[in-house]
Amino acid sequence: MRLKFATPWLVTLTLLVPTAASLAQPLPPPGAVGGAPLPSAAAVRERLGQESERMARLDQLRKSLQPYVARHRTDPQWLVSRLQMYWQGRHTQVFVKNSLYDHAEGQAPVPTVRFTGARDTATAYLTPKLEDVKPYMGENDKLWLQRREGAEPVWEWVDQSKSGRIIESINMRIAELARDAAFLYWIEGNEDAGRLAFDVLDTYLNGIYYRELPVDLRKGHDQNIVGLQAYEVIQEGIIVPLTEAYALLGRSIDTRGEGKRARFDAALKKWADVQLLNGVPWNNWNLIKARFVLQIASTLGDNAAYADRRGRQHYVKAVIDGHGPRQWGLQRLLDFGYDSQSAMWNESASYSLNVLDDFAECLDVLDRVFGIDLLARMPVLLRAAEALPQYMLPSGRKVGFGDSRYELFHTHGVERLLSLLERRGRAEDVQRLSRLLAAMQAAGARSAKDAARPVHAILAAAEVPRAKLDVPPQAFQTPTYYSANTSWLIQRNGYAAGADPLVVSLVGANGNHAHANGLAMELFAKGMSLAPESGRGSGYFQSDYADYYSQFPAHNTVVVDGISAYPPMKVAQPFTLLATYPKPGTPLAAAAPHITMGEVGFIEPASQADQRRLLATVRVSERQAYVVDVFRSRRRAGADKYHDYLLHGLGQQLQFMRAGQPLQTQRSDKLSFSDGDLTGYEYWFDRQSLMQDGPLQAGFYLAMPEGRLKLQLWLQGGREREFFAVKAPPSTAWPRGLLPGGLDQLPSPTLVIRQTGAAWERPFAVVMEASREGETVAVEAVNELAELRGPSGSVGLDIVLAGQRRHLVLSNGEPAAPLQAQGTRLEGRMGLVGTQAGQLEQLFLSDGRSLSAQGARIECVESRCAASLWRQDGRWFYAADGKVRLVLPRALGGSAGPVVLPASGPKHLFAKESSS
Repeated sequence: MRLKFATPWLVTLTLLVPTAASLAQPLPPPGAVGGAPLPSAAAVRERLGQESERMARLDQLRKSLQPYVARHRTDPQWLVSRLQMYWQGRHTQVFVKNSLYDHAEGQAPVPTVRFTGARDTATAYLTPKLEDVKPYMGENDKLWLQRREGAEPVWEWVDQSKSGRIIESINMRIAELARDAAFLYWIEGNEDAGRLAFDVLDTYLNGIYYRELPVDLRKGHDQNIVGLQAYEVIQEGIIVPLTEAYALLGRSIDTRGEGKRARFDAALKKWADVQLLNGVPWNNWNLIKARFVLQIASTLGDNAAYADRRGRQHYVKAVIDGHGPRQWGLQRLLDFGYDSQSAMWNESASYSLNVLDDFAECLDVLDRVFGIDLLARMPVLLRAAEALPQYMLPSGRKVGFGDSRYELFHTHGVERLLSLLERRGRAEDVQRLSRLLAAMQAAGARSAKDAARPVHAILAAAEVPRAKLDVPPQAFQTPTYYSANTSWLIQRNGYAAGADPLVVSLVGANGNHAHANGLAMELFAKGMSLAPESGRGSGYFQSDYADYYSQFPAHNTVVVDGISAYPPMKVAQPFTLLATYPKPGTPLAAAAPHITMGEVGFIEPASQADQRRLLATVRVSERQAYVVDVFRSRRRAGADKYHDYLLHGLGQQLQFMRAGQPLQTQRSDKLSFSDGDLTGYEYWFDRQSLMQDGPLQAGFYLAMPEGRLKLQLWLQGGREREFFAVKAPPSTAWPRGLLPGGLDQLPSPTLVIRQTGAAWERPFAVVMEASREGETVAVEAVNELAELRGPSGSVGLDIVLAGQRRHLVLSNGEPAAPLQAQGTRLEGRMGLVGTQAGQLEQLFLSDGRSLSAQGARIECVESRCAASLWRQDGRWFYAADGKVRLVLPRALGGSAGPVVLPASGPKHLFAKESSS
């Protein structure tokens, strides 16, 4: 019999059913379960007798399966009839349109596997328990389902196209039961369990054998991504439990039905060919599909066993060296996706972590199951593993930009790579990754074994004894880190013992799973993301994702004339890194401990606006630190209408204050689509506004069971500025249950500052400080300097701190030109002058030539540099990333004349010096 896919505008694939003669071969390899070859059942039984934890898992597995196994013995159709198949129509050909199931045609001699309802998971109906699934359900493309909403359970017949991916969910649950039952047969010889597993496998794989590749009636992109039973080839995860059941049933496949192995192999090969034919080659899809193909290959015989010469070698080679248009070989994908400098993958943080897992799994399976070591050819993977903690917040969770979520880190990929290195005897690399694993575990990252399914946990190899390592969570983090292929810069401040960490993350848009967010900031302080990212909404294919969550209005950014936008997902709108301190990747011990900064530039495409954002973190004490945010924005062609500065907070309230007193706001109808603003502005509600000429504050208040958190913002008013407090949709970046009391479901209080005209001559300048209830705050007042001598667009902020301390922060509109204010002269991008009781205690220069105040001067000798000078415990220290000449008057504790100092990390100033 000859089967072919109905894909008239694609290359037609053909599969030949193995002939009787071709089956005269040794049995195929035992397959892979949990990504490893099956050990002997006797060895596993012996281990079970020695390890109570594994035995407890087996007992629990046996107990959970018992009702299904017992029922199958007396009613063998009960479970099988709940598989989602074309029971009546036995259709072979499925048609889809607009990412939805349309209809099916053709007739096979047996029931065939039913296609899913839609590409999107969103549906108004609940996935029923197996007990509630109607047997042989599906006549006239209907499903009997319960409505999700409503006080009373309402069951009704539902068109398949409205069921989301419920069909897949039901079948996956049954396939996993079949895999678990096959394991009971394998480990205990339980024939009833074996019969259940075989009957499910026989029904499903026969149904796949007669199914053709779906046809997109629109002849669009969907045709290139559909699988045999799922709308996306990467959602064909049911391949894993089915092939694991196949491996566990072993020889009984041949005794339970003549010719079944030939039919099953043909069905699985068809499935593998669809994985190689369809999909997306340049991102995580490629790896997910590679995992599925390798899983199928593990069950097949050698090439010579099949008339078409396509056995396990054929499919393994396709994964390693594939040249198909939609399935690249692993090396090509690695070279394309990983940044050679940062070792970061070109997708947002959550996807980067998963990609390392998938790469590690593919290499682990190739090594353990097929004896092929690719890791030696891919050294960037070890660097990529060590780079991943840069994405980790002090809470142990991932940063939230793009389509990421604030999920806990996990160590799956690192553990797999470590095991592979141990098997290959690479002692030095084992030591490197052992330290990385210890650091991630110290940060609270979840282990792969914690998430393992019972069968996989029982079969897992005994853990390799490893020395306990005490590695701090920040051992693989640096004060600043930059990844060009994701257009991402992070700054960390306060990682010393006893300090309260402060983190700012700044992202453009480059790579995959990115948002249209301009220059977006995320702020972490006091243990929480207090200015969070907003997540991906209710789903990638929903209107709230398209109009809001993936667009500027959901981010902490600046919108120009209400029109800033570009397409999300696969994006190439990166920022230009203008300057950082310290240089990205500089170890914590090699940089000034109290300050970081970064400034980036960007051209907003919709308005053709130039934008620059400077973010700096400044530590005042172990528990106190603040952020400076200077955002410049102007249209290149001029005629700017307005620029909107957006900041989404976390909490129940946003309140404006001045001199400790609340400011009254008025209801406003501005910020709406009817005024020509983005559709995303329509998602805001309860708009309140005020005008304020002088300085003011905005406070985000978050009441928690353990106390209140506050994010205080010091703002600068003016006649051209209007301040708004609006409520925005809640951030969907929070995993359910992370925030207590349903806080993750509350509207997000959001600050909007609308500046009439450009925001370049007078940029947005905001100072932020977070505090816990009862803590003393560092910042008491912030005033914008009215008189500056130097380039237009420059900003001077006089920051009044507790304890008679003051910081003067200068941000230069033209970093190459001099800027003067209050007796301070800056020739550079940013300068900070700190005093206590009027006496100098700190100088900081970034990306410049010189900074001077009170007779002290830092001057870069050879080129532009960054340098910091500070007094600590009565002694002067400095740090610089280039050679500097320093003048420090005797009155301040300095020497007689200038000294030239080399580039250095924190160092006592007068330990060694040379006169100049």
